[in-house]
Amino acid sequence: MKQFKVEGMTCASCQAHVEKAVAGVPGVTSVSVSLLTNSMGVEGDATNEAIIKAVEDAGYGASPKGADGTSAKPASDDALKDTETPKLKRRLVYSIGFLLVLMYLTMGHNMLHFPLPAFLDGNLYGMGITQLLLALIVMFINRAFFISGFKSLAHRAPNMDTLVSLGSAAAYIYSTAVLFEMCNAAVNGNVQMAMHHLHGLYFESAAMILTLIT
Repeated sequence: MKQFKVEGMTCASCQAHVEKAVAGVPGVTSVSVSLLTNSMGVEGDATNEAIIKAVEDAGYGASPKGADGTSAKPASDDALKDTETPKLKRRLVYSIGFLLVLMYLTMGHNMLHFPLPAFLDGNLYGMGITQLLLALIVMFINRAFFISGFKSLAHRAPNMDTLVSLGSAAAYIYSTAVLFEMCNAAVNGNVQMAMHHLHGLYFESAAMILTLIT
């Protein structure tokens, strides 16, 4: 059985898609993919190149392992270091920081009547745009969800990242449309309608989804 290391899988849907892609390669008699170990075992007389191409066409990466189960390419100590966990921790810390500010402006002020900074007090435009920018920052910090999610969607194999990114994007796009309605109402002097639209913004939901999953 040939052994491969598979990169880019994040959920069971990814695992199933890789298995289906490789199973369709001529010469492959059986394939088993492990999400936990990011590995794949393939039986049959298909070439490594054909198997790796099938995985790459599915939107993931693959490399052959040696007979002892290790990577066919020698790995240095730096290559074996865990580089993903520190990145995730930084993403989480930054996301929580900006999310807390956003939650203070939305839930803290609107529901609990916490005081606002002077430049935002009574400033409908400032409140809406500040929420938009804070949510956008959190989305940029967690852009890996969108890259993975829409990439897998383009390969017609949506995964968990697709669900997360679509949920966040839907909340953000809807809130942006409501923000335009709010500004339009304020320009026309309809302050009551503008306040109504302000309470209909869901920028904090767009940021919260990403932060919780991270």
